[in-house]
Amino acid sequence: MESSHKTRKIIEYSVLCIIVGILIWAGLAQFSSPLVKALAKHGKEEIHITLQTAPVMRFNYSPYSQKAVVSVSTEKYQVKKQGKPMLSQNERFFIPETTDRDKFWNRFKYVLSSWRYNPLLAAELVWDYLQAWHDKRTNLTPAEFILLGMELSKLTPSDFAVRFPSSSKTSKKRSAVSSAPEMEDMAPLAVKDRPIVVGIFNASGKRGLALSLTQYLREQNEKGLLRVDVLQYDNYPSYQEKSFIVDYSGRLVQVKQLSQAIGINSEIQSENSPNAICDTRIVLGKDFEMPL
Repeated sequence: MESSHKTRKIIEYSVLCIIVGILIWAGLAQFSSPLVKALAKHGKEEIHITLQTAPVMRFNYSPYSQKAVVSVSTEKYQVKKQGKPMLSQNERFFIPETTDRDKFWNRFKYVLSSWRYNPLLAAELVWDYLQAWHDKRTNLTPAEFILLGMELSKLTPSDFAVRFPSSSKTSKKRSAVSSAPEMEDMAPLAVKDRPIVVGIFNASGKRGLALSLTQYLREQNEKGLLRVDVLQYDNYPSYQEKSFIVDYSGRLVQVKQLSQAIGINSEIQSENSPNAICDTRIVLGKDFEMPL
C-alpha cells in the first residue's frame, strides 16, 4: 500500500513538472517573437500588422517614436483553403469580426479615446481578441497582444497618420502613396530648419473662424510657443461636421504638437502632394472651438 502511494506521488510530481515545463517553454516561445522583442526594447525597429478589412489596412508602428502609420490599400487579401490570409511567415494579421474599414476604424478610434473613462471598452477589446484567437482570425500571440495593448493604451487618435491610396492610374504614384513614410522623418521640430507651414480652411459655417485661428497661431509663433507659419487662410468648399488635419510633410511629431495645441484630436490624414504649397492643411469643422 505504501509503495503504491509513493508511486502515485512520483507520477503526480512528474506530471506537474511536465506541465510547468510546457508552460515555461510556451511563455519563452511567445516572448521570443520579433514583435515582442521590438515592443520590449522600444528600439527603432518598426512593427507591421496587416488588418484584413475591406479595403486592407497596414499598421506600421515605431515603439521608439510612439507614432503609427496606417496605410489603406486597394488590395484584397487572398485566403488559403483553411481560411487564413496568404501572408509571409513572420507577418502578423488580424481579421476583425466587422471587416468594413470605416466601421472598424471608427470603433477603434472611439475605444482609443474613451477607454480611460469607460474601462469596459478595454474588456470588450480583450474579448474581441480572444474570439479572434479562438476562430483563428489572428496570429497575434497572447504575449504580443498584451504588449501591443499596453503600447496602444499610451496613444491617442492624433498619434496615427492615415494614408489613402492615390487616385492616379500610374502604379509608381500609387505605390508612393500607399507606402508608409520613414519614421526617421518624424524628428522633433527643433531639429528642422524652418517652422511648419500651414494653411487654414474654415468648413464650420462660423464666420471669421479661420482668421481667428490664424491670428492665434501667429501669436504663438511670435511668443516662441509654436514654430508655425500660417501661409494662407480661406473658406473650405463644403461644410464639415468634424475638424481634421491633412499633412504632406511626414513631420508627424510636429503635426501632433500642432493638433494638440489647437484641440483637434482626430487622426492625421497623410498624403503625398508634390504641388502642395503648405506642409499641413487644417480644416475647421463645426465641432471646432478656439483654444483658450
